[in-house]
Amino acid sequence: MLDPDLEPRRVAPASEPGRSFAASLGWATAGTVLPGLGLTRTRFKKVGLAFLGIFLVLAIAGVAVTLTSPAAVLAAAASPAVLTLGALALAIFGVLWATSIAATHLALRPREPRGWQRAVGGLAVAVLSAVVLLPSIVGARTLYDTSTMLTGIFGEAAGGPSEGDDFGTAGDPWANKPRLNVLILGGDSGQNRADAVGARTDTVILASIDTRSGDTVLFSLPRQTQRIPFPQGSPLAKRWPNGFTNGMQNDAEYFLNAIYHNVPVQSPEAIPAGVEDPGAYALKEGVGAALGLPVDYYAMINMDGFIEFINALGGITVNINAPVPVGGKTTGNVPPDRWLPPGPDQRLNGMDALWFARGRYGSASGDYDRMARQRCVVQAVVKQANPTTVLANYEALSKAGRNIVATDAPTSKAPALLALSLRVKDGTMTSVSFENDKDGFSTVKPDWDAARARVLAAINPPAPEPQTSAPAPEGTPAAPATDAPSAPPTADPNAPATPASVVDECAYNPQ
Repeated sequence: MLDPDLEPRRVAPASEPGRSFAASLGWATAGTVLPGLGLTRTRFKKVGLAFLGIFLVLAIAGVAVTLTSPAAVLAAAASPAVLTLGALALAIFGVLWATSIAATHLALRPREPRGWQRAVGGLAVAVLSAVVLLPSIVGARTLYDTSTMLTGIFGEAAGGPSEGDDFGTAGDPWANKPRLNVLILGGDSGQNRADAVGARTDTVILASIDTRSGDTVLFSLPRQTQRIPFPQGSPLAKRWPNGFTNGMQNDAEYFLNAIYHNVPVQSPEAIPAGVEDPGAYALKEGVGAALGLPVDYYAMINMDGFIEFINALGGITVNINAPVPVGGKTTGNVPPDRWLPPGPDQRLNGMDALWFARGRYGSASGDYDRMARQRCVVQAVVKQANPTTVLANYEALSKAGRNIVATDAPTSKAPALLALSLRVKDGTMTSVSFENDKDGFSTVKPDWDAARARVLAAINPPAPEPQTSAPAPEGTPAAPATDAPSAPPTADPNAPATPASVVDECAYNPQ
């Protein structure tokens, strides 16, 4: 029998350089902070350096583009193809990142880890992987949902009239389009609207945009306007040669706000095949013919989704010149729940912004005050939705967009339209309101030739006539010559004249 003291004893293997349980956790954590950093301490060093380098280049480039050209970021965010590709890339990157964390831990831990080290290491890797994997998957899903949302909002290959518009080139998408005319419609088909009546577009605003400067004029027509014409020779004009009317005055079924629902019902054969929204098509044709501006696209705004959109934007700031009712009905003498108080720079949430745009209880001019406030809401959204705000609230805005707006602008135009919106934000925005018995306009028997003249004067204001001084009376001594410079003019003689009908109605001017 051998002497126990002479039996060989087991010797714990020496630790390999760089391999220890603490190092495996430490470098796995480092790889969570910077992708691939942990792998640089393993036999996969080259893979780690490549992964880390790609991440740093993309991160630096992304920050630089965001700071120097936020418009480019927003343009990319408006492209469904870019968003879908980004969603796929983000998901793959997240999986590779999580894999690199696990590989770092396995490559650096002891070759024969103890039981507790396996358990603790496995739990740590699971937590660290989740830290990078879950945000990547959520981000990828958000990008994909946004891509789907944009495809749903914008028209695409449905045979509509906007498909295939060629307004310019890749470098200048508006080279052949000096003005873009967009019809903004406020839909009201919800809780208080009888099914038999259908959707009524109580808000009708035509935005005419100078694609070079972004300067925009908003033209508003009252919802009760009658005899809306249609383009000569069109099927709609043949059906209603005297405008949209049955020959009777003040029949609400033939007002402007009834076109959306009634024209497709009464004369579906007059709408081209393949049009996704026949009512919007009829309004584009009618308003375009009435104002002499061919309508390129429409945007239908759902008033219920409007609340969600404004809240996602963080609210809007407007000037309130007179108390605005929240709720209430003039017919039936139902008082408002409350009033929005007057004052400059009032910050409104979604609900208050909706009532600012819609409230008309007790107003002497009713719809016309409301029309003015609606234009101010449009102006506030355009001016205050800057790139930083949009990017900061991107997810909430993309979700709200699904519930608020539909348009026939093709998806391919989304990046160009978003870039144009930034010009509009920096440009001037004025309004022309057509009101009954004002400036010669009648909602019952409109003079459309006169209306078109007002439109042309607003988008092409006449140049001011040069000022000439009256000749001095005979015998008046001439002024002595002087080398002193003349006094500067009090106004720029080259400044465009502003027609009397174009006003800044959104300024603070308490009543």
